Amino acid sequence: MRMMTMAAERSREEIEALLARLQEMAARARTDAEVRIVTSQIAKVTRDYRIRFGVGFPAGPLEQAIEIDSGTASRPHLTYLSRRIAKAVRDVERGKNRQLAISMPPRHGKSELLSVNTPVYILRRHPEWKILSSSHESSLTVSWAKGVRSRIEENPSLGISLARDGGKVDEWETIEGGGLLARSVRSGITGRGARVMIIDDPIRDFVEAHSTAMRNNLWNWWLSVAQTRLEPPYLVLVVATRWHEDDMIGRLLSDEWEGDPKRWERISVPALAEEDDALGRNEGDPLYSPIIPNETREEALLRFEETKENVGTYTFSAMYQQRPAPAKGAVFDSGWWRFWTMDERRATEDGRVVWLDPSSLTAGKWCDSWDMSFKSVDTGTGGWVVGQRWVRDGANRYLISQQRGRWTFTMSLAAMGRWAINDDPAISPCGHLVHTRLIEDRANGTAIMDVLQGRISGLKPINPTISKVARAHAVTPEIESGNVYLPHPSDPGNEWVGDYLSELRNFPNDAADDQVDTTTQALSFLRDLQGGSISVPGHRSLHAPMPNSRNTALVALNDLHRPRLGGPSRPTMPTIRPRRPG
Repeated sequence: MRMMTMAAERSREEIEALLARLQEMAARARTDAEVRIVTSQIAKVTRDYRIRFGVGFPAGPLEQAIEIDSGTASRPHLTYLSRRIAKAVRDVERGKNRQLAISMPPRHGKSELLSVNTPVYILRRHPEWKILSSSHESSLTVSWAKGVRSRIEENPSLGISLARDGGKVDEWETIEGGGLLARSVRSGITGRGARVMIIDDPIRDFVEAHSTAMRNNLWNWWLSVAQTRLEPPYLVLVVATRWHEDDMIGRLLSDEWEGDPKRWERISVPALAEEDDALGRNEGDPLYSPIIPNETREEALLRFEETKENVGTYTFSAMYQQRPAPAKGAVFDSGWWRFWTMDERRATEDGRVVWLDPSSLTAGKWCDSWDMSFKSVDTGTGGWVVGQRWVRDGANRYLISQQRGRWTFTMSLAAMGRWAINDDPAISPCGHLVHTRLIEDRANGTAIMDVLQGRISGLKPINPTISKVARAHAVTPEIESGNVYLPHPSDPGNEWVGDYLSELRNFPNDAADDQVDTTTQALSFLRDLQGGSISVPGHRSLHAPMPNSRNTALVALNDLHRPRLGGPSRPTMPTIRPRRPG
């Protein structure tokens, strides 16, 4: 700061004269050490001169990226963010603290701009500044730190010189004492200071975002670890995709948590423009992807339409529109649900996410639960028909798979028949284990049973005697106690889970309640059944979608190892009994 102040107090002519004297000193230097000292002073004075008079530096991080690689994609939202960041950097140069909370959809260039190009832009202006880069996973921060370092080493014209010892990939310094430290939000950074802190996607996924314990852990890291490392005047950039109304950005901007929300500058960039759009777009206009060359408006709109269909309304509103809905509904709280996965890496120590191969639950009590709400002979115009496959094992209940569509009577018969009769596990996951099929014995359900009675065994009519809301309240104890597990939303084929959770959360104030009815019907039936213990065979990473339905349980592929009807037996997998949490 002393050299910056000295340069700021001098006129252009005085600074140019100072540079000339320093260059003479460099020419007379007798040792390498003297040369490095004088060269460093020249670099500082030159840099401060350029900063003060706006000479020789790119306008922002995006322009810096384009200077290094002319093929860097420029999109309106990236240009806008680049300008906001550049302004914040200039404010810090003038001695003012700046804190920006930025939210935007995934896969639209935020990490490349914020976590790679911004550090290069800043270190070019201030190689003495220390930067801390954090995310939910250390491998991400290491990759970003590596990207920053490679750009510096491959572009000497930037004028950034790294210290001779270099440092590790995730921790290195410049000769001026600045540099970059990359850590996950779960790591300690004791003894390290930061002029610039970049927190990029501190939340891993949907399940972590909906865990109160994980949100509290992240918040405590921010309060007691991260912000205590800041060295004024400082710059904090928190950039994330919104997952939950109570996520980190939600708390930073709330009066109900520690800190002053007025200190934060909020920048929200939704996928589809809304009223008073920050980019100046008309309502409904889309963001353009930086990885799709020459994308048209129609192509972008179609891309987001398909994304919304795949991830569901709730997830799209949160992750893409940056408007997460309240997680706690009138009956069901999103924080109650637990999840199962076939990806061992997603399992958590607290038991909220467990690794499970459902095809191993041969001793469990299985059932299919159906809600038949078709009201039209035309496809796509009637109510929703929903089929769910559940299993109870001990105290736990697992939703294995779901079918859902606006089907006619004939199509509903076919869908139920495929699950009940077909021996192909890719179509009917774990279907050989299901011998009970629940159908509400009213209207359409009665008609379905009349037709299928002689073709499908195990049809069980259900005659509810209480209201939908009362039935929902009746099964909340199992859910709230952590005994109900859903397919992990991030596993391939489980995109429907977001919409499912949205309907549960909004119940009974939503137009649709078919998935709720199907769920309460299954959980009520499973309540009085006895179950065994869970045994989980060795993990296999074979995944395949269910034909004719986007609602697919990946577990179908493990089911391929069971004996086939009319065919030879296949080898079985070894059984492993995982240790239960606690």
